Amino acid sequence: MVKKVSVVEALDFKNALLLDARTPQEYAEDHILGAINVPLLDDQERHEIGIIYKQYSREKAIERGMELFPAKIPSIYNAVKDHRNKIIIVYCARGGMRSGIIASLLESIGFKVLQVEGGYKSFRQYITDQLHNFKLKPKIICLYGLTCTGKTKLLEQLPNALNLEELAQHRGSLYGGVGLKPNAQKRFENLLLQRLRELNHLQHIFVEGESRRIGKVEIPSFLFKAMKHGMNVVVKRDFELRAAAGVEEYFSSLEKIREIKEITPQLREIISNKRKQEIITLIENGNYQDATRILLKEYYDVLYAHTLKNVRFDFEVDNNDLEKAITKLKEIEKKTI
Repeated sequence: MVKKVSVVEALDFKNALLLDARTPQEYAEDHILGAINVPLLDDQERHEIGIIYKQYSREKAIERGMELFPAKIPSIYNAVKDHRNKIIIVYCARGGMRSGIIASLLESIGFKVLQVEGGYKSFRQYITDQLHNFKLKPKIICLYGLTCTGKTKLLEQLPNALNLEELAQHRGSLYGGVGLKPNAQKRFENLLLQRLRELNHLQHIFVEGESRRIGKVEIPSFLFKAMKHGMNVVVKRDFELRAAAGVEEYFSSLEKIREIKEITPQLREIISNKRKQEIITLIENGNYQDATRILLKEYYDVLYAHTLKNVRFDFEVDNNDLEKAITKLKEIEKKTI
């Protein structure tokens, strides 16, 4: 009989191999960090069994699942064969049949196996509870600035940075998902909790000033409140350097260019339909620099100017030179101790 453990107990094991028995799609949406995907059913098979369950019966669905299971045994074994010295911890959506079948199989051939009670659902509740009760210790230093002033590049050079856009896989604007695969709220919160734990012993955290939402994900209230009460730094950069950075970021592949062209007609009324078409024509002609100049000057700068006017800035950093800007930020951090 496979022993069941709580998600907290499962996470406490140091020398364990976590197996996620859910489908690749479920795993991609979110999973316990460090777990490998060993699906008992693929996405199509799970869909098929779901239809059988709804249209016929639970028994018929189980019968179909058992017909599919034998073909999965080699891949399950191959995933664990080199880990006989580890405890294997298996979970599925709710700690039910999928993880139970894999756990029983592995136990029958001599592996030390545990099954997570409640499965991913209990893990998701654990993340929600941890974030709800999280006590943030460091003070926040927020970086603000117009689009393409290099705030992300600065965060990437700071070891005590919380890069929310990286965790969200979205830059926060209409073009924010270009070239990226945005994370769902579940995945964002999972990664956020991990990063906050890594940083929580420090005195300061650098973060980009954001609205409450980044694409489709939402920043937890405790963190957003801390950001609003933090130290504010405005980052500035010469316009032509911003335009060059925009080209590098948004026009570096054919796929990104295609996405930009598709999104441009959806821009707000700040910029006219005629001007939008001019931007698309410039892009089609390969004139990405001029297209970026128009987008920055006539759209983004207008859009964000009001936001920046409502923020009280404690310091200003010139980011025409990345290394000098990093040095200045570190000096600012020392002043706030």
